[in-house]
Amino acid sequence: MVTERNDFCQARPFIGNSRTVDIEKLLQKVEIKKVQFVIMHPPYWDIVKFSDNPEDLSNTATLEDFLHSFGNVIDNTTKVLDKNRYCAVVIGDKYANSQIVPLGFHCMNLFTERGFILKAILVKNFDETKGKANKQAIWRYRALASDFYIFKHEYIFVFKKPW
Repeated sequence: MVTERNDFCQARPFIGNSRTVDIEKLLQKVEIKKVQFVIMHPPYWDIVKFSDNPEDLSNTATLEDFLHSFGNVIDNTTKVLDKNRYCAVVIGDKYANSQIVPLGFHCMNLFTERGFILKAILVKNFDETKGKANKQAIWRYRALASDFYIFKHEYIFVFKKPW
């Protein structure tokens, strides 16, 4: 989602495919050439299906497909980021087939491969979530019985664009 500034400096959302939306054209409408900060919070691959749209990142078939598609998001959205400004991505990992898929670190690598400088790795810890509805014991039991790991964190990676 991209937001637009109107005359009263209020944000107005635009819904579109972050891989292909013409962000430069959207910014031209509000007379902005570059942005100072970009924040992303993509789906954690296929953990939660957000739509039936095959273009949705949460519907990619393989990890490689997800990373390729998210790379396109990075390329499309950070082209309007000013030199020496920052970008952050909030992402967690995935657990599948009795092993951790380090999705966060794969996404971190996508940025560094493109020349972004990693400035910080913040670990956001959370013990209580509304999804668990104060039933942590049953979630712990299910995790142990089904050989999966209960994540209690996600990452916030902060990058600087040096060009």
